[in-house]
This record gives sequence, structure tokens and C-alpha cells, in this order.
Amino acid sequence: MRIPEAMKKTIAAQFYDKTVEVLSSEVSIDDEGGIIKGEALVVREFKGNVQFSNFALIQQEYGIDYQIDVVITTDDRNIKTGELLRNQGIRYVAKDVRPFDSHVLIVGALWQR
Repeated sequence: MRIPEAMKKTIAAQFYDKTVEVLSSEVSIDDEGGIIKGEALVVREFKGNVQFSNFALIQQEYGIDYQIDVVITTDDRNIKTGELLRNQGIRYVAKDVRPFDSHVLIVGALWQR
């Protein structure tokens, strides 16, 4: 079913009220071969609905077998798996990005240094 643009805009206006930042995740290697993780800079922002519950249902529905710490729905279709995201000062890595007709579902886990 094709979702009309007007409906997508209405959904976004009602539900996508949280700002999520997409961060750079620059890594370099020093002279001795050690890994240096650079400061994560904000590349861009998007609006989404950020959820911190009902993970068991999402794990069951999509066959996910890893820890989920955040689920974000948005109309931004530029998010990629592996991207570093930040919401309310907490960093997450996008573990799975699933597009649907009306939105994109992002499943995230806490980012580990």
C-alpha cells in the first residue's frame, strides 16, 4: 500500500518530536599502531520517536537476538546500519535499519568505546 505524502507529514508532525544526532566516528592509528578514536562530531540531526521499552516484542517480531537499548522511528531514510547516534547525551550504534512504507525503524544498542 502506498502511503500518501500528506499522511507521512501528519505522522511526522505528531510523533517525531525528539532530536537525534548522527555523529562521525573517526578512528586513526598512531605511529606505534595504536587505535585512536577521535572526538565524535555532529554530522547532522533528524527528528524521530525514541522508545526505551517493548524491546522483547521487537526482538520477537524481527528475530533479533542481541541487546536492544533504543528503538527510533523516523521519516529520515538516510540512516545506515553502523552509524553512531546520540539522543539526550547517550550514544548508540544503529544495529539494524528497516524501511517501511511510512517510516524507518532503527534498532540501536549502547555504543561501546
